[in-house]
Amino acid sequence: MNINPVGSCEWGHPFKIPLCVHTAGYAVWLLVLLMPVSVFCWADTLAPSDSQKFSDPQKTVSLVTSIYPPYLDPELPDQGLRVAIARAAFFKVGYKLNVTFKGWASIQADVKGGQFDGVLGVWFRESRQQWLAYSQPIGVNRIVLFKHRGLSFEFTGFESLSPYSVGVVTGYATTPEFSAANLNIKGVNNDEQNLDKLINRQIDFTLMDDLVMHSLINKKYPGLNVIEEVGVVVESEDSFVGFSKGAVGYQQTLTDFNIGLAQIRQDGTFARIVKKYDALAHP
Repeated sequence: MNINPVGSCEWGHPFKIPLCVHTAGYAVWLLVLLMPVSVFCWADTLAPSDSQKFSDPQKTVSLVTSIYPPYLDPELPDQGLRVAIARAAFFKVGYKLNVTFKGWASIQADVKGGQFDGVLGVWFRESRQQWLAYSQPIGVNRIVLFKHRGLSFEFTGFESLSPYSVGVVTGYATTPEFSAANLNIKGVNNDEQNLDKLINRQIDFTLMDDLVMHSLINKKYPGLNVIEEVGVVVESEDSFVGFSKGAVGYQQTLTDFNIGLAQIRQDGTFARIVKKYDALAHP
C-alpha cells in the first residue's frame, strides 16, 4: 500500500502571449500583470494532490490486549514495547492504532464478537486460527526459569525441580515437557506476585519472561540483586498481531501491517524501539 503517493508536476508554459512587445517598458508591465495569474495557476496545479491527500482520511484499526509490562502497559508513555512497534508499523501504511486493555478472559469473546479488529501481542496457538489471522512476528518472548541466589541448584531436566516449589501465573501456557514433569506448582494472579514470593523465599523458582522480570525488579526493587536466571529457557514464543477473521477487510489490514512491519525493520525503527526498552530493563 502506497500511503505517500508522489505526484509529478511538469511545468511548461501555460500561457503563450500572442503579441509582439516593441518596448522594454511595455514588456516589464506585461510581466508584472501576468505574475499573479501564473502564481494562481501554479497553485491550482498543485491543489489536486493536496486535496486528494486530505480527503482520504487516515484509516483506524482497533486492537485489544492485556497488561503485560513492559511489552503492553497503558502506564508507559508509548503503552509498551509491542504497542510501540505495532503503532510504528501501522503508521508507515497510513493507519492510526487504538489500543484497549482488558483481561484475557474477555478478550477472546470480544474479538470473536467483532468489537475489535484483533489482538495485539498474542502467541500462536493452532486452535486460534479458527478466528485469528496472524501477522508476521512483532517480537519474541523468552520464558526463563528464575531462582533466589541463596538456593544452590543444578538443573538436569524439569524432573530435577520436583523437590521444589515453582511459581507460575494461572492461565499462562507452558510447554508439554514442563507440564509433564508434574511439579509442585504454586499459582498466582500475576508476575509481580511471583517476584515478591521469590524474593521472600516463599517459592523456590518461578517462570517469567526475562524482560518482564528485569523490568519488575527495576521498578519495585531497584538495586536488589538476589534473583538470577537458572540458565534454562523454558519456552521461546513469537508474539503477533492476530487479526479477527470476523472483521471487515481483515485480509487487507493484515497485508498492510506486514508491509509496514517490514519497512520499520528495514529502516531501523524496530531496532531502536527494542534497544530503548532493553536499556530500561537493564540500566
